[in-house]
Amino acid sequence: AKKLYNPDSFGGLIILAHLSVAIVDTSVNNPHIHGSNGFARTRKFGRHGLSSDSGAALPELGHTVLQQRLTLRGGSSWGSWSAAKKLYNPENDIEVDQVSKDGVTSVKFSPKALAPKNYLVTTSWDCEVRCWDVDPVTAKATPVGVQRHERPALCCGWMADGSGILSGGADGRVMFWDIYRGTFTQVGQHDGPVTGVFHSELPSPCVVTGSHDRTVRFWPVGGNTGQPLGVLQMPERVYAMDLVGGVLVVATAERHILVYDLRNPAQPFRQKFSPLKYQTRCVAVFPNQRGFLVGSVEGRVGVEHIQDGDLPKNFAFKCHRQNLDSKDPELHAVNAIAFTPAGTFATAGCDGAFNFWDKDEKRRLRTFARANQPVTAASFNHDGSLFAYAVGYDWCRGAAGHLALSEEQRRPHLMVRRGQGGGPAHTNKPPRPKP
Repeated sequence: AKKLYNPDSFGGLIILAHLSVAIVDTSVNNPHIHGSNGFARTRKFGRHGLSSDSGAALPELGHTVLQQRLTLRGGSSWGSWSAAKKLYNPENDIEVDQVSKDGVTSVKFSPKALAPKNYLVTTSWDCEVRCWDVDPVTAKATPVGVQRHERPALCCGWMADGSGILSGGADGRVMFWDIYRGTFTQVGQHDGPVTGVFHSELPSPCVVTGSHDRTVRFWPVGGNTGQPLGVLQMPERVYAMDLVGGVLVVATAERHILVYDLRNPAQPFRQKFSPLKYQTRCVAVFPNQRGFLVGSVEGRVGVEHIQDGDLPKNFAFKCHRQNLDSKDPELHAVNAIAFTPAGTFATAGCDGAFNFWDKDEKRRLRTFARANQPVTAASFNHDGSLFAYAVGYDWCRGAAGHLALSEEQRRPHLMVRRGQGGGPAHTNKPPRPKP
């Protein structure tokens, strides 16, 4: 019943549990959370910015500052609306053709090594791994090819030199796709669904994967020997992980978070519980490797630092929440977090929204109109000039929710938003407003 002249009228649905084909924790359910379970208390985020527990709101940065910090174009001007806009793409961003027929589980742009080329790869519930060549000027995407896992494809990544695409699936297989030769070969095997896959030069060139079999494994680059170079035992199933440089962050069930220095991966550099009280959905390492973000199912993001001297800078904020003034606010899962090279970042949620943030200024840079389906995955390209995001069903209501959708509603959509890049912080950065 969403109205074209009032796109923000979409309020979402209240969910009782988070079900995802045997790979999502269903414990500690709370009926107010759209996408899973529970409440937490740290700092408050209101309609106009981040605030402390005292409730003193900090104002958002204006549009001029937005252009200086993270100028992204491709949609209409702030606050405008057109009847030509589609409910799944209210910002009128560039739509990618020939996407998968089921929900997109991950999105990744190619590394800087391939610049000025921008390849975009996705994985999806219908077992597919797809790739496009995205024009950096027009953001138009040209299909490159498609490969298939035996079961749903859950995660993807790139070789650091851009020589190929890595993917992991519910079949436990770790695959390497050479997009130049068209080959699709297995490089590893887990005993459970693979939820994270990365290429690393540390401790030696290898492919790093995490799985529901409660392990992180290191595989040799090239060929399938059947034997990993090393195995790290995790306290629980691996739900999310990220790797930047020599920093590996692994988030598991039961809120465990482990931080590894890959120069010495035998023991975690730091192990702790998530600062958020409920199930972890995503993690993202800072570009400068000094910390990481963790997103949870109750619409909250924790900003965590790694070094002891930076720990006082840790904080958390609320996001992707609706009807905050009512007695029963709706809390939506944070499905994805993506950084620009400058350190600004985007969050994407089960509420169909994506927002841009500045963790250093503790500000929301911009809020965009919500789509009529969850945003399931997101990624910036190597210089922050392109932002890709997927809209579609994220299985937050399980199989019953999927069956209740029409054929058109089940079809996912992939959009690319153009911009001028995240870039380094500007020297004319405005002073931080006082609380």
